[in-house]
Amino acid sequence: MREVGGCRRARSGGVLDFEVDSARKFLGLWLLSTLVVLAYAAIDLWLNPALSLETELSMRPDWTQLPDLLHWGGRLLNHGALSLLVGNALVIGGLVALAGRTAARAWGRRRQAPRVSVVPAEVPSSWHPPSSRSVARSE
Repeated sequence: MREVGGCRRARSGGVLDFEVDSARKFLGLWLLSTLVVLAYAAIDLWLNPALSLETELSMRPDWTQLPDLLHWGGRLLNHGALSLLVGNALVIGGLVALAGRTAARAWGRRRQAPRVSVVPAEVPSSWHPPSSRSVARSE
């Protein structure tokens, strides 16, 4: 294999193999961020014992209690809403993984040299396609 400007060229067939981002890395980042969210819920419940004294969980929005949103993981864990907690952790973990992957790609592109096109915008040619009048006259 021979490296040619960001892609590898196989010597025998001349097939180009462009480098792509690894799905394994993305899924690993997604799993890691999901586990961090689940660990946050367990640590939140452990550090705030007052959450275990709450008796009901309401899904109605109350904008006056917006600062209590920081304890959502501990509350869900305390009330046994594991499916909701895992679902939230998967969604938040996926969003964090997408944002992290996008930031990593942007950082990587910023460090690379700028790409320069070697093909001119308009290729000069002495050949011009026949017009419709000349085709009609020749018949």
